[in-house]
Amino acid sequence: MAITSSYSPEIFTLVPMSQLSKQHFDLHPIWSEHYDYEEREEIVSWGVDQEWLEQELERVHHGNDHCAYPILRPYPLPERMRLFVKARFVSAAGTRLDGYIMNNDAFVVTLFTGGNRHEFSRHPLLGELNALSLRALQKAIGRGGDAVFPLHYETDFFGSDGTLIAGVFSAKTTP
Repeated sequence: MAITSSYSPEIFTLVPMSQLSKQHFDLHPIWSEHYDYEEREEIVSWGVDQEWLEQELERVHHGNDHCAYPILRPYPLPERMRLFVKARFVSAAGTRLDGYIMNNDAFVVTLFTGGNRHEFSRHPLLGELNALSLRALQKAIGRGGDAVFPLHYETDFFGSDGTLIAGVFSAKTTP
């Protein structure tokens, strides 16, 4: 039996990670990258039809471009391999930006400018990719010489320790 119903993106949707955008975070402030089969049970417990979910996962979830889904019950924040939380950022030069952090520790941050995403990682071997993202970000915001790091961030959510998820992010930007 084919399922013809769908959910409004304001309620629930699956999105390839490569397409996750500011508009998605405006609808839902927390997203998770689908990895584990057990996550499906939790999604169904939110009222999402299991058959529809299975069909959508088959349609959207491909190879390395895993799909993301909104966390409909964020209190407390669920434990996930990758959890993306909407955040507000202020650069070292005072530029305000929107984006999201990955996990409570902000190991990766993504900043939005126009329709573009600029990703930065704390991983010590990604300095060259961070440098490329930094140049693109500075060009996009029209502040080529302005310092971006350290980047201050704040969310509207609390971590497992009960404190607001906020902090300072710095990334290596040299090879």
